[in-house]
Amino acid sequence: MEKEDQNKHWYVMRTLGRFCETGVKQKLDESGIRYYQAMKTVVKTLKGKKFISNEPIIPNLLFVYGSKESIMPHTVVGSNFQFVYNRCSGKQADCLIVPLKAMEDFIRVAESNGNSQIFMPEEIQLAKGQRIRMIGGALDGVEGYFVRRKGCRRKTLVVVLDGLFGISAEVEPDMVELIN
Repeated sequence: MEKEDQNKHWYVMRTLGRFCETGVKQKLDESGIRYYQAMKTVVKTLKGKKFISNEPIIPNLLFVYGSKESIMPHTVVGSNFQFVYNRCSGKQADCLIVPLKAMEDFIRVAESNGNSQIFMPEEIQLAKGQRIRMIGGALDGVEGYFVRRKGCRRKTLVVVLDGLFGISAEVEPDMVELIN
């Protein structure tokens, strides 16, 4: 795991155009700025032919790691790239920031398997879930909530990014440690 720099954070960013994500990603790559966008593999049919495509799980949303000063030049007036602001804080320029550990857990769960599912805040009843930590396997050390989904017999770990959404992965019960 990385040591968190005081000035560097995971910022929640959005792209304004439907197809401008590729251009934004290219500019971030050229600038050496780290970013993450959860992707899923989908099978599409076009003119009777099936093909496999990678699509963002959450369209128009990127997580960018860096200092605000290094990201700001990419959000100039007329750009299709903006910070997402926390409107509930009451502050004008309060950007949404994801804690480093939560973002690392989110990335590990999103990349762990193809069965990841995104949940919106209203779909997650955290009062019912027990806080757990994974032991061993690809998700070793990831913390989240243990839930049962309706119509699914398997156990599920949900990693929540506070106020945004959660992502799930199926887990084996013998790899779970309860956190008090």
